[in-house]
Amino acid sequence: MSVWHRWGLAAALAALAVAYTIAFRAPAVGAFHDDGVYIVTAKALAEGKGYRIISLPSEIPQTKYPALFPILLAGVWKWNPNFPENVPFLKLIPLLSTILWLGLSYRLLREEGVSKPVAAWICCLTAASTWVVYLGTMVLSEAPFAALTTASLLAFRRAERSGSTRLLLLSAVCAALAFHTRTLGLGWILAGALYLALGRRWRQAFLFAAVASLLAAPWIWWVASQPPPIGAVDAYYSKENYQGWNILSNFTLSQKLTILFSNLTMVLFAPGLLAGIPANGWLALAALAVGVATAAGMWKLRSSVFVLLFLVYGSMVCAWAWIPSRFVVPFLPLMLWLAWQSLEKYPRARLWSVGLLTIASALSLSAGIQSTLRLGYPPLPTPAASTDGWDRQEALLERIRRQTPPNAVLIGNLDPLYYLYTGRKAVRGFAAKPFPLFYSHQPEGGGENPIGGPSQLLQSIQASGATYWVDSPNSAFAEGPHLKQAFEQLRRRYPQAIVPLATLSPTHTLFQLRLESQALAAEQ
Repeated sequence: MSVWHRWGLAAALAALAVAYTIAFRAPAVGAFHDDGVYIVTAKALAEGKGYRIISLPSEIPQTKYPALFPILLAGVWKWNPNFPENVPFLKLIPLLSTILWLGLSYRLLREEGVSKPVAAWICCLTAASTWVVYLGTMVLSEAPFAALTTASLLAFRRAERSGSTRLLLLSAVCAALAFHTRTLGLGWILAGALYLALGRRWRQAFLFAAVASLLAAPWIWWVASQPPPIGAVDAYYSKENYQGWNILSNFTLSQKLTILFSNLTMVLFAPGLLAGIPANGWLALAALAVGVATAAGMWKLRSSVFVLLFLVYGSMVCAWAWIPSRFVVPFLPLMLWLAWQSLEKYPRARLWSVGLLTIASALSLSAGIQSTLRLGYPPLPTPAASTDGWDRQEALLERIRRQTPPNAVLIGNLDPLYYLYTGRKAVRGFAAKPFPLFYSHQPEGGGENPIGGPSQLLQSIQASGATYWVDSPNSAFAEGPHLKQAFEQLRRRYPQAIVPLATLSPTHTLFQLRLESQALAAEQ
């Protein structure tokens, strides 16, 4: 590595250290919803209440997210049970996992023949991604999943070159641990076994599949042994969500094709977008070019295990009715490497690509630092209204603590967050329909409300026994405006039964609810 490369690497690491320090020190947690669920289940495990979502009034067993990440968090909670003072310690797990993932990615790229400067540039570009900064400094499972999957790939490739059974077993163990972090880890277990079988290495294929499957079996048993939740709202937190949001057993044929085409398109754009190129105007073509280069690299290395992994894993992601960008983040270093490989015969194009992606990444990282300082949490790569921000949300949570009784039940989009900061049970309050939410592209205010109308919202409130509504912007969530619309319609229908209790701003309000059947009958 030349002197210029060393100086460039030092500057990149310094900038990344600043960005991650600011993001890590941001006070908010639970603002993504999933992170709140992870912490709630970790709290339940640490307190000996089992693997349950104790923030919900029904306290249903957790069957949606595997237990490894919450178990790690539970160890931290056991050591320091004081929330939110223990938040920095909880955040250390994803942060250290991100560092481990990037280090393992560097080693994997080097062993695949990538030069030191290029491997370092790919890892720095990955670390600067808005999504990676977010996932590495919030309490989310992607970073541990990425680290374990990369460790498994590294051991797998070493076993392939050396014929070592010990390394193959290590790869299978890491693959199973990745599965226990995110169920999408099943994609790598299938791809690894299939790759060995296609190469007629039957013994190794059986060994890898058998060990990984045996170690993955406890989670499969746990999920199968738990009864499905009764209510549609609780189903979002459970295995029923997986069964109801995949295109194999749900949706019409035209909807299946729309979801599949949309997800494939978003996956094609993902490498460029994740690397920092915004999908605005002509810049979208630059993001598309990175995706096309990644696809060309896959064709060039089509016989490799990495390409088979992408095909299997990508098929699972694209068959799921959800925006796929987040799920491909753990493979960003490999995608950038494939894009680099496709330009092997075009050195000038490689040089331009390095420069443009570096500039885009630096600008994206700078904007992310500024947004973190303003909002109080690292920004997602989605538009966030200026009304969002942790200061208003924190003030609203303090009002809830002071003005509601301990047995109050709250309803709103960020229910785990409400429970963690106030101690009140909370429920999300709606069951979203993924197709109209993400894929139908209806104009605002037109078409089907993907979370249901006011009648469905009323049923959820009555079924959960909710007594307070927490109103906040939720601008980073696709459900936000639809939830606001349904609530305002319900409020106009029953103005005497939905009363503002604390108004901090036009966008942050606590409402008291009297929507039980007797109260509604009296109002009418």
